Amino acid sequence: MNNTVTFRNALTDMTSQPVEVQPGQTVRQAVEASGLIAAGNNFSVRDKDGRVVDDQQASQYSGQMLSVGLPGDRVVGGASAV
Repeated sequence: MNNTVTFRNALTDMTSQPVEVQPGQTVRQAVEASGLIAAGNNFSVRDKDGRVVDDQQASQYSGQMLSVGLPGDRVVGGASAV
């Protein structure tokens, strides 16, 4: 089963990167494993409604776009990663 989540980097240039997520991986772990943001950096990931989803299972966002930004930013993700 292919679980791909697209992350939009709102910290730098708003580029999007599809990432195949692993079973049991949190959203934060998926971002760090992708190399989009280096481990240990301060960031937060939000869904299309602006909710922080850092500690949620990444696989539940398969096919969606999530936005990576600074904690406290109001950047939101997209509905789908078409």
